[in-house]
Amino acid sequence: MYSWICFFLFVSLIDRLYKNVNPHNFVTCNGMAGDPFVFGRGGEEVLEFRKFGVEPTVVPGVSAAFSAPLLASIPVTHRSISNQVVMCTGYGRNNTSPDLIQYHKEQTVVFLMAVGRLRELCEKMVTLANYPMQTPVGIVERAGCPDQRTVVGTMENIADLAEKYNVRPPSTIVVGDVVNVLLTEGDFVGEMKRPHMDVMEAG
Repeated sequence: MYSWICFFLFVSLIDRLYKNVNPHNFVTCNGMAGDPFVFGRGGEEVLEFRKFGVEPTVVPGVSAAFSAPLLASIPVTHRSISNQVVMCTGYGRNNTSPDLIQYHKEQTVVFLMAVGRLRELCEKMVTLANYPMQTPVGIVERAGCPDQRTVVGTMENIADLAEKYNVRPPSTIVVGDVVNVLLTEGDFVGEMKRPHMDVMEAG
């Protein structure tokens, strides 16, 4: 409900902006953080602009679903390890949980906007989607920022680790064997051994 209230307030702002700006032929830019066309509202905003006779130019970026994991040395695919990637949101319509795809060993699942219900997601992936308890899970918090952190665990303990390290949004969650492909023992030291690397693991 809160997110929709924010959206309608934003639409109202667009309405006022274009009623005042567009008649003067000004060029405006709406810079958006996150992935506005991946579980965001980029499409809705394009439709709103068109109501004013304005066809916006969308400049695409690189989705956090792919860039955030790699900043933590987690590729979303890897030969002989993962040959498919599934992107999921943590929150479906009316704040429901998303439908989960059944476990496949050579599959990577990337969750966006899901850290707030991590424990619930893990429980459902194990009980409803047949994920083994030892399936690797990585959480990349504040990807690309100076204080980026990566927490690595398994389906069994990642929710506890997230609580232990006080993981907060924005965070990208990666599920699958790719989590451990490139990380080495030297990465798990709790200090900046590589650029943008601060990796923690317990158990």
